Amino acid sequence: MVSYYDSNFGHWDMEDGQDDVDFYHEVQRKSVTKTCQGCRTRVKLLPHYAYCDSCATKIENGWDF
Repeated sequence: MVSYYDSNFGHWDMEDGQDDVDFYHEVQRKSVTKTCQGCRTRVKLLPHYAYCDSCATKIENGWDF
């Protein structure tokens, strides 16, 4: 199994084959460098995302920035 990481979705375990890899690469192509609104780190995110995966997970678990 191959594992990838990006700031949009975190860790990707590519066990389902080429469709997952293609989707990962599509997300990477569409992502732009911007500042996460939570941790203020410069990351590559999809244009309509404001938070990196780490901060989005914290928000979903009740953290407040």
